[in-house]
Amino acid sequence: MTRDAALIIAAQKAEHYEIATYGGLAQIAITMGWKKVADLLEDTLEEEEETDLDLTEIAEAFINLDAEMES
Repeated sequence: MTRDAALIIAAQKAEHYEIATYGGLAQIAITMGWKKVADLLEDTLEEEEETDLDLTEIAEAFINLDAEMES
C-alpha cells in the first residue's frame, strides 16, 4: 500500500502540472478571443480537476490508511 500511495502522489503531481497548463492556456485563448479553443481547454481543465479529486478520495478513503498500517 505504501507503493500505491507513492503512485497516487506521482499521479497527482502530473495532474497539478496539467491543471496549471490547461488553466493558463485557456486564459491565453480567452485573451486572444478564441472562444472555441478556450471552451475545449476549459473542458479538459475540468476533467483534470475531477481526476485530481478522484485520486484524493481514493488516497484518503483507502490507500493512505492501509499504508499507515504497514509501518
